[in-house]
Amino acid sequence: MNEIANRKRHLLAAYGAYFENLSPDTVDELSSMVTEDFTFSDPFTTLHGPDNVCAYLGKTFRETQHPNFVVTHEALDGDLGFLRWQFSAKIPVIGLWEFTGMTEVSFNQDGSLLESHIDYWDSGQHFYGKLPVLGWIIRQLARRVAAF
Repeated sequence: MNEIANRKRHLLAAYGAYFENLSPDTVDELSSMVTEDFTFSDPFTTLHGPDNVCAYLGKTFRETQHPNFVVTHEALDGDLGFLRWQFSAKIPVIGLWEFTGMTEVSFNQDGSLLESHIDYWDSGQHFYGKLPVLGWIIRQLARRVAAF
C-alpha cells in the first residue's frame, strides 16, 4: 500500500474515533482533521467550514441527552472513505432515538485532511416517523405506497 493510502486509512480511523469520543470538550478537535472549506451534510443540513460544523455538533449536546456514536465498520476505496455507525441519544418528544447510518468522506489530494462528510440515513423512518401526528401520517403514506 502506498503512503497516501496509508495516510487516508489512518485519518479515516481517527475520524471514526473522533465521533466515538465526541463530547462538548472534544468537538473542536475536528479542525485538525479537515480542510478550511470542509463540507458536512446530513439529512437536516449542509454546512461549510469547520467552525460551523463544530457549532452544529456542539448543539447536539445541548439538545439531546447522552448522544453516542459507535463505529462498526470502516472502508477505504480510492479517494473515498466510509464509516458505518450506530447513533443513540435521548431527545424530547421521541425519547430514546437509535438508528444506523453511513458516512462517506472525501480526502484532499495528499490524503492528509478530509474535504467532505456526507451522512446517509433514513430521516423519514428514524426521525420524522417517530414524531406524534407526523409519524402517523408518514406511516399511512408508506402503507399506501407499499400497496402499489
